[in-house]
Amino acid sequence: MPELKWEVITMDNSTICFPVTCPCCGQEYLVVSNLDMIVNALATERHLILSSICAYHRVMWVANEIERNQIREYVVALHFSWSEQSRPRRSG
Repeated sequence: MPELKWEVITMDNSTICFPVTCPCCGQEYLVVSNLDMIVNALATERHLILSSICAYHRVMWVANEIERNQIREYVVALHFSWSEQSRPRRSG
């Protein structure tokens, strides 16, 4: 019988999910993106390219200020959630 080999693959690229609305039809769906790329684009004021993968359209566009602010809020909430999880809990 052949020997089985196991390989552990770790991911060090964190991702973030946030809703995007297709500019053509208004359909909303979740996008998964690389967290570091999103944070870098927001911090450096670089273009943040969004893409529509709705059932009817394939569109790419640059996030406007409203979209950037909404994505920024998701990043802050995710960071806050991580901070809360890593904090030791006090027993009452």
